[in-house]
Amino acid sequence: MISELFQTMHKARFSGIRIVPENSPSLQQTCVRAFVESVRRTRTQQQQCSEERLMQLQFLPAPLLTPILDRMCRYPELRGMLRDELTDPVLFMKLFNGYAPDYDTLEKCLREAARTAGRPAVLRDLAHNYCDMLRTELRVASLRKGETRDQPRIRARVLESLRFGDYLYEAGWCRCGAEVLALAQDLLGLLVPPATRALQLECLVRLLRAQIGACLTARASHTVQRLHAFLQQVGESAPQLPLVKAYLQLGSYYYHVQDYDRCHQWALRALASAADGDDAPAKGDVIDVLQLIALFCVAKERHDLANMLISQAVQRARTEYGGLHRKYADVLQQYGFVLLRMNAILPAITAFTECLDVTGRVYGLLSPHAVVLEGYLAHCLYLRSHTTGRFDMALRHAETALELASQLMPASRRVREQLERTRDLILRGPDQRRDTKESQPSRERDYHPFTLREIKEKFFELDSSFERDGLACSG
Repeated sequence: MISELFQTMHKARFSGIRIVPENSPSLQQTCVRAFVESVRRTRTQQQQCSEERLMQLQFLPAPLLTPILDRMCRYPELRGMLRDELTDPVLFMKLFNGYAPDYDTLEKCLREAARTAGRPAVLRDLAHNYCDMLRTELRVASLRKGETRDQPRIRARVLESLRFGDYLYEAGWCRCGAEVLALAQDLLGLLVPPATRALQLECLVRLLRAQIGACLTARASHTVQRLHAFLQQVGESAPQLPLVKAYLQLGSYYYHVQDYDRCHQWALRALASAADGDDAPAKGDVIDVLQLIALFCVAKERHDLANMLISQAVQRARTEYGGLHRKYADVLQQYGFVLLRMNAILPAITAFTECLDVTGRVYGLLSPHAVVLEGYLAHCLYLRSHTTGRFDMALRHAETALELASQLMPASRRVREQLERTRDLILRGPDQRRDTKESQPSRERDYHPFTLREIKEKFFELDSSFERDGLACSG
């Protein structure tokens, strides 16, 4: 049925004949509506017939597949079917690989599918199915290693896996992203001739970032060793390589393991290598560098400098990405964390609340990001309750975080234990030993935007004081 309609639509499209009013639905819209309505009717009559009809979706191009899935979002009774289609890696990748220009529609479908009763983790299940597909391809490719006809397909799959693993990381599914990127690394080893240095570096950097986000410290340590070996091999005389990204992730790793001296070393190299270019990757690198150095300054209790740096990152992210973007939400989360470490509780609550709103609009409130942010809000409101005397709001956020964690990541014991500790703190009531005085740092909007050169000058000027203080302490 759908194939005949698709052919008819194209014949009418290229004929140039229009026999309907301008404001009437197009033939494509009519076909989409008729197909989805037929799925609804057959669903109530025969489940098998409905599933056979949906199998036809695999043969459709993305420009027609996208509006069909979008139309299915209107009907709650089709959420289960929508979820099944989106967890099919072949169908999902058809939309993800750039054929569909409208990513907002794809993410809308993911948000709607996550509302399926009892099965909110759509991306997690999709990632597991995708990894199974990659493992099968790895086994087949290993048996036929060296055959030139397989090389373009393997290279295309590597590039796709890098993008998908990064997408999973940004969506909060860091462990799934790390698994996808690890398999991409294995596929990379099958390329003949070997992959370019830029591709090898990109894979290592993205893998390390996902492993840090998933708290896979042992695996991240192994990736760090490989990244160090790679950097020693290529040296610093390779301007075509994105070395600043490697420096950033090495600095992030050492911050994660609380080795602040090495974090400082790699943060300085990242800042020195960052370029304030007009292209989006360069601007993104500067924002990431500012966040890393702000975290280092907070760890060293240089709160004023940390606040200035993270404020510059927030301003740049808002200008570059807009107020409804996943990367802007990431910077807001770091901003809230810095404020929390500075004991600026009320501004931190404001930052986390805005971040939760942005994240909810992008990914929906059934995502790992929501678990983390609800936990942060519970902790902030608990600290704030020492002043207000109201602990009910903090408890509500803690319970919400625990409920989401049990639905989305039931196997993550570390997350659950952390949230349970926060809830126990709230239930015990106020801590009489706590100082209720909060700091009042300058607001993000109070800073005027600095150029990268001004930021480097300010940081390197103050950085010398770090060394003087360290020498004074050692003396």
